[in-house]
Amino acid sequence: MFKTIRNFHKFQLKIVPRSGFHIGAGDTDITPIASDAEFVRISTPWGRTVYIPGSSLKGVFRSDAEALLKSQNKEVCDLTAGERHDKDCAINIKRDLEKSEDIYPSVCPSCKTFGNMKMASVVRFEDFFPFKSDESDEEKIKHIDEIEKYTSIRNGIKIDRFTGSTSKGALYDYEVITGGSFYGNILLKNPEIWQVLLIYKTINNIKDGFVKVGGKKSRGLGNLDIQIEALVINSKSEKAITFTKFEDRQFKDNNVQFDFQNAIKERDLIGQKITITDKAAIENYFQQMLTKLPESW
Repeated sequence: MFKTIRNFHKFQLKIVPRSGFHIGAGDTDITPIASDAEFVRISTPWGRTVYIPGSSLKGVFRSDAEALLKSQNKEVCDLTAGERHDKDCAINIKRDLEKSEDIYPSVCPSCKTFGNMKMASVVRFEDFFPFKSDESDEEKIKHIDEIEKYTSIRNGIKIDRFTGSTSKGALYDYEVITGGSFYGNILLKNPEIWQVLLIYKTINNIKDGFVKVGGKKSRGLGNLDIQIEALVINSKSEKAITFTKFEDRQFKDNNVQFDFQNAIKERDLIGQKITITDKAAIENYFQQMLTKLPESW
C-alpha cells in the first residue's frame, strides 16, 4: 500500500481547551509540592512544556472511528477481547501472509485505517505543542511560558458508596489546563476516500463536543475546540486527486476530480500540491468528497 505515493492529506490543526483539560504524566513526582497527577510534559530545545501526545489523540480518534464504523454496520475488531482471539484482526491474520495485498482484505476497516501489529497505519499523529513549528525560537520560548499561566490544580475526593459521605484520607489533586493553544498535524498517506472522511468526521465530533479528550471526562474535563487551519493535499496526478482503491486484490489508483475553491495550486515533483486555508473551501471539499464515496466502501 505504501510502495508508491498516490496522495498525502495533511490536516494542520489548532486545539484550544474550552474546559479544564488533563492528560496524566503517568509517572510520580516525589517533590512535596507536586500534584498527585501532573499534566504530561516533555523537554524541548526551547524549554520543558506541556503538550498533547500524538498517541493520546490516536486513541481518541480510533475509538470514535470504530463507533462510527459500527453505526454503519461495519465489523471492527475488539482489542479488549482478551482471550477472545476471534475479535482481534492482528491475531487472526495467517502467519504466512506477508504482502500488504494479502493482509489488507483480511482486517477490519479500523485496522485498515489505524493499523495493527501486522500492518502500518494510514494515519500518522504528531505531538501537539503550544507553538507552531515554523515560529522563531523566541516565539516558542514565549508560548511555553504563556501556557503555564493556564495551568491550575483541582481537588478531588472519593465518595464511600455505602455511606454516601467522603472516604477518610481520599483527598487528591490533579493538574489541568484551561486555556492556550496547541498546534500539530495529522497526516494520511495513500488513503482511500472513506478514510479521509472518517478522520474529518471525528475532528468535527470533537469540535462539536460529542467526543472529549484526556482524563476525567465525566467530571467536565476534555471539551476541546479543534480547528483545521489548513488542509494540504499532495497528489501524483496534476488533474485529479489520486486516492487508493483496493480492487481485485490489488492497490490501484482512484483519480477523483474536485472543483477547488480559494485554493493555492502548485506543481510538485510527483504531481500537484493544493493548500486550502479558507474554512468554507475546506468544508466544500469534503462535501464534494461525500458525493464521490463509493457505495461499496
